[in-house]
Amino acid sequence: MPEPTVEDRRAAAQEGFLGHLTGLLSASAGYLQGRLQLLGLESKEAAAHYAIIAALLVAALVVVVFGYFFLCFFAIFGIAALTNTKHAWLWVTLGMALLHFGAAVGAVLYAKARFAEPMFTATINEFKKDQEWLTPQKSVN
Repeated sequence: MPEPTVEDRRAAAQEGFLGHLTGLLSASAGYLQGRLQLLGLESKEAAAHYAIIAALLVAALVVVVFGYFFLCFFAIFGIAALTNTKHAWLWVTLGMALLHFGAAVGAVLYAKARFAEPMFTATINEFKKDQEWLTPQKSVN
């Protein structure tokens, strides 16, 4: 947006209050437009930045999951080797699976209990107060 010239300012000054008000609103709109353009550019940069961070976190999560699997395999075959029986690794694998299913059920039950807790109670109470205030009161005559 081109900057106003001296002649534009003089013309606005001659128009009086409405001219000044128009000039102020025009300048404010130009300022806001410039700031919004800057915000748009920075938001694109931030989106790319956070997308890279999210991709790195997903990659780290995948690597951790594989590491956890290998740790579980090590525990299964290590315990089976310590017991020194023919099919001990089957029973240790079953025990590890049951342990993980138990942990999953516990996590689901805990999440269900947390989901039942009401959220945004203060905001809901404020909206209720606003609604009561805005509702016309019936006057008793």
